[in-house]
Amino acid sequence: MRVCTVFAAAALAYTGAASAQGWGEYADRERFFGVNLPSDPQVQDIEYTSAHDAVFPARVYSVQQGDRSYSVTIVDYRDAQRIHAQRTDLTEASRNEWIKDVRASVAHEAWRFRQRGGEVTYDAWSDIERVEGHQIQITNPDGSRTYAGIYLHDSRLFVLEANVPEGWPPPIQFQQSLHFFDEDGVRVRYDLDPNGNTTRIQGSYEYEPEFSNVEVIDLGSLGSR
Repeated sequence: MRVCTVFAAAALAYTGAASAQGWGEYADRERFFGVNLPSDPQVQDIEYTSAHDAVFPARVYSVQQGDRSYSVTIVDYRDAQRIHAQRTDLTEASRNEWIKDVRASVAHEAWRFRQRGGEVTYDAWSDIERVEGHQIQITNPDGSRTYAGIYLHDSRLFVLEANVPEGWPPPIQFQQSLHFFDEDGVRVRYDLDPNGNTTRIQGSYEYEPEFSNVEVIDLGSLGSR
């Protein structure tokens, strides 16, 4: 019980500090997500190389605030079947490679974080709004901390990453704020059964974001992330 009390106190302290710095809800309904950020993000379109070496379109939303950084990368796997079908290095036996690529996306991104170096202090299954994924925490060689959350929803991979200096509280307001919208712009949440199947909870989770209308910079020609 004492651990929970200390964690809650830290969370409240961090939330108060973050609110004072102007945190707000940012939403991009064209990409079907929302998240808490300290300011409007810079947005860049890039190319992302998948676990099975296919190239997918992706978009990065990033905020740099002093020695702290926050980013959301969204990889669009909705066209995976066509992208894999156009590859010249695949055989008939690998015609369903695209399915494996999408299914492997969360594990592959978690592996990429582990390859960066530093001490992995947390590495486990996670969920946001009952969307399954993975969380990783890393203590970097300079003492700074990396907090990552990786989730696959509706054939889109969402990668949250926060980097904070040594001694800074965990970025809870960012980490736990990811949420999703449907094609009508309505926020969605799910129930999860023991087999991993999801059922949408009926009801609306509408809100008005404080940040929007950011300028998109096309960096796709610069290569993979």
